[in-house]
Amino acid sequence: MAMILDAFMSKFSDLLADFVKEEVIMLLGVKDELHTLGRQMRRIQCLLNDAEKKKFDDSSTELWLSELKDVMYDAKDIIDLCRIEGTQLLADQNPESRTSSVRCDFSSAFSCFTSVPLRHEIGNRIKDINERLKQIYEDRERYKLEKSTISKTRQITLVDHFVVGREVEVAANSLVDRLLGEEVDEKCRLFAVTGMGGIGKTTLAQKIFKHPKIKTFFNLDPVWVCVSQTYSEIELLKHVIRGANGSYEDAITKAELEIILTDSVASGQSLFLVLDDVWRADVWVDLFRVPLYKSKGSVKILITTRFENVAKEMQAAYIHPVTHLSEESSWDMLRRRLFSEEEEEIATGLKELGLKLVKKCKGLPLAIKVSAGILLRKPRTKQAWTNFLNDNAWSISKLPKELSGALYLSFEDLPSHLKQCFLYFSLYPEDAWLDPHEFAQLWVAEGFITEQQDSLMEDLAEVYFNELLHRNLLLPGGPSDDKCKMHDLVRNLAIVLSNEEASFGASNVMNSTTSIKLRRLSVAKKGAAVEILDSVADQGALRTLLASRSNLLLDDERLRRLSNLRVLDISRTKIQILPDSIEKLVHLRYLKLNDTNITAIPESIKQLTNLQFLDISSCKNLIQLPNGITLLHNIRHLDIDETRISFIPKGIEKLQQLNYLGGFVVANNDSNSSKLEELNSLQQLRTLNIDNLKRPQNETIVLKELPYLSTLTLKFSLDSSSPSEEQQLALEELFDKIIPPQSLENFKIDKFFGRRFPNWMVSSSFKICLPNLTKLTFWNIKSCTQLPPLGQLSELRELDIVHVIKVKKIGTEFFGSDVNSTRTAFPKLKWLLISDFPKLEEWSFGIEVEQNTSSRLKLLPCLQKLTLMYCPLLKQLPEGLKCSPIRFLAIDFASSLKSVDNLPVEIEFLNLVDCKNLEKVCCPPTLKTLFVKDCEALAYVEKLDSLQRLCFTNISKDSLPEWLLELLRQRGELQNDSNYEFQLQLSCREKVLRECLKGGIYWNLIRHIPHAYVEWFGGYYLRYSKQPYVYNTNF
Repeated sequence: MAMILDAFMSKFSDLLADFVKEEVIMLLGVKDELHTLGRQMRRIQCLLNDAEKKKFDDSSTELWLSELKDVMYDAKDIIDLCRIEGTQLLADQNPESRTSSVRCDFSSAFSCFTSVPLRHEIGNRIKDINERLKQIYEDRERYKLEKSTISKTRQITLVDHFVVGREVEVAANSLVDRLLGEEVDEKCRLFAVTGMGGIGKTTLAQKIFKHPKIKTFFNLDPVWVCVSQTYSEIELLKHVIRGANGSYEDAITKAELEIILTDSVASGQSLFLVLDDVWRADVWVDLFRVPLYKSKGSVKILITTRFENVAKEMQAAYIHPVTHLSEESSWDMLRRRLFSEEEEEIATGLKELGLKLVKKCKGLPLAIKVSAGILLRKPRTKQAWTNFLNDNAWSISKLPKELSGALYLSFEDLPSHLKQCFLYFSLYPEDAWLDPHEFAQLWVAEGFITEQQDSLMEDLAEVYFNELLHRNLLLPGGPSDDKCKMHDLVRNLAIVLSNEEASFGASNVMNSTTSIKLRRLSVAKKGAAVEILDSVADQGALRTLLASRSNLLLDDERLRRLSNLRVLDISRTKIQILPDSIEKLVHLRYLKLNDTNITAIPESIKQLTNLQFLDISSCKNLIQLPNGITLLHNIRHLDIDETRISFIPKGIEKLQQLNYLGGFVVANNDSNSSKLEELNSLQQLRTLNIDNLKRPQNETIVLKELPYLSTLTLKFSLDSSSPSEEQQLALEELFDKIIPPQSLENFKIDKFFGRRFPNWMVSSSFKICLPNLTKLTFWNIKSCTQLPPLGQLSELRELDIVHVIKVKKIGTEFFGSDVNSTRTAFPKLKWLLISDFPKLEEWSFGIEVEQNTSSRLKLLPCLQKLTLMYCPLLKQLPEGLKCSPIRFLAIDFASSLKSVDNLPVEIEFLNLVDCKNLEKVCCPPTLKTLFVKDCEALAYVEKLDSLQRLCFTNISKDSLPEWLLELLRQRGELQNDSNYEFQLQLSCREKVLRECLKGGIYWNLIRHIPHAYVEWFGGYYLRYSKQPYVYNTNF
């Protein structure tokens, strides 16, 4: 990505200003030169705004900016190198400093420069930079650059994301009816949505993909495939096979995978496949058409493409062109993104200007969305909107037509610190999932984030990511997923604006007729990574190399040429040996090696004193860390989870900048290892995973005083299959001394084999110990016979308790002893999972609740989802459950349960699986969805008046149960609107399917059902819809 000079020079100037105040400058003899450097930079900064505006129309101005960037990169390298050498000299002069944290700030780095040759070299190099900056400043007159005020960083404001859909909803419903209503005896039927980039093709396809009728009509889950301009045939085939519940195992060739795809869509199965962003017809003609036509099932395909000719070449049965929005619809879309219903008067006052604005957007939803993202941060005045309409950026002529106007304005409106973050996305492929946690680390390593008091830089970086999302420059993933995607037009904008310095795949370098000094390169997932890297003429200029899942292997010669790297990602490659010469990458801040076959980390890694992020997780062949790992005093993130490492070398307490430590291994009998109590000194820790907990090492209380720790995982370890009493007592004593701090928010306890939980967890002060805990997980609790009083936790929102072997009863102790005084338990819990309790016989809320003697008790007042699994001895649900606001309830493999009649009064979704002895279910009238599978004794189900969907599976009987037949009779008599959407799905034996067909004994019931799908696992099916009429069977 291109350097954003304003952001870079602002941060550099601040650092320099602090540096020149230090007394050690006198030792260096460069105080005057550094003052000159700062003064030159400030003068040039005043020209940047004008230069950035002129660069599109004046190539000479672009050259001036390019020369300035080269100087600033060199300045950063010199200062960085001085900092590294200074740290080493300081350590040589003061050996005690080797055992203390040496921060990489200017004062500590330069205080050690007493070497005359080194001082002389520093002075000469800074003088050279000053001469180059002087010449650049003098050239301003030739380029007619004018001074302007340096803009200040704006306050970040978060807004609600709004999804439009009035016209989309109408079009989606129409297309769904056409897709499902055509009675054509053709195995594969293809439909197309066409239109220019940014006009809403994918949005429309997503509405169709998620439409409830689609889910009912097809018995395989719909499959979504992002095709894009460049794609791997192998990966696309694998994607669809997985979606069709197939398995390709070790198959790697196109021919093998095509056969597997054909077999995956078997007789009686139906599949809805979306091919999004198709650029050429060959993805259908040469790849998917033959295997899908050969399959024994039926497939309907929806494609989105910019080109109508592509749809015609693919022989689409119907083509739906997405047209530009009308001015009124465009204004309506903009208005609803900017104003609430209470602000209608303000919106009316700005409508005239709004219509002019949407006219500039030319009816493109994407352009309107990004314009709304800009206006959200401007005053709601006519003057502010007029200024926006008159911005010169609307008329930038040298950008591709589809990127000019509103899209470019959305970039130009970003503050400089967000511009450099936005351009970083150009290094990622089309349709890539963008993880905010990953980018937070990368942006910190790149130096994009300025440290602020009391704020973690990674947290601030995630705020930047979310700001780009709320400006509509990123597309949200899902309600429970914080990953995002980027529209291909927005990505193209990032690529064009960073083309001179950054590349995904180096196409801009290999195809260029001019010299490009590439600073950042991604060859991720590239089979020709080595060839691509070798095509970069000046590898020494590279600062960033992303090569995950590529064929890149590192050797001494390649590392020598990559000596200026700040970021190196070679995760999931086939690398086995990390060369000793890795020490030459002295500028490196970020090294990602996870999921590789490396067997050792060289001792020379201790020379990487700038390293901030090291990820070696899931390196299964790695058994030991070098002693020098504890000399990496600037390390912020160290992840060694899922390796065979048995201890961390002594000295972990020296890593004072650590905020993430994954896989700290407790070595119980090794004097050369770091001890558990040393973690107490790591005051910046936010996330900590501890492995191999067995016995106490001393009397020290650990973790309690870590002020920022928010996520903690404790993994206990047992040497034998059955613990002795001595081992259990030792473990209980150890856990008593591990007391989490009050800042903890996420806590997981794994494989605990003590007979009791720690004293601090079962005491009345438990809620005081963890007042901020929101998620708690118990996993594999072997010996405890009673659960701790978790109901006391006032902020707990998610609780998972899995594989608890000896608990026979869950009673009032679960809520806590003070429930009678507080009158509440689990006040904020939303999700509760109780799974794999082989001895649980009873779950009770207590006599007060069961006998309804206290209506003021509030137990689980916010619970939305409850899942009960593998509790074979549980005989009934607690009586008090009916008073909770649960909407989703799943009960699986509860073979002793005979009746379900204490259901919550607000429940909407009920899932019953393999409850062998269940006889009766009494449902509240709010129930909308019922899943019943392999509940063979079930004979009575009542109060299904509001049911919208029923899925029933039983392959052991030749008839449908009477309760189900009675429900179908009632549904056949209903003629109201709610019945219109009722969906029935049956999975049954051959005889039942036969009786559901025309002429069968169940047909008169089936034909009155709005939507029905009946399947026999032999591959035969009936698909029926009353409106639009569909009757399709292969029986």
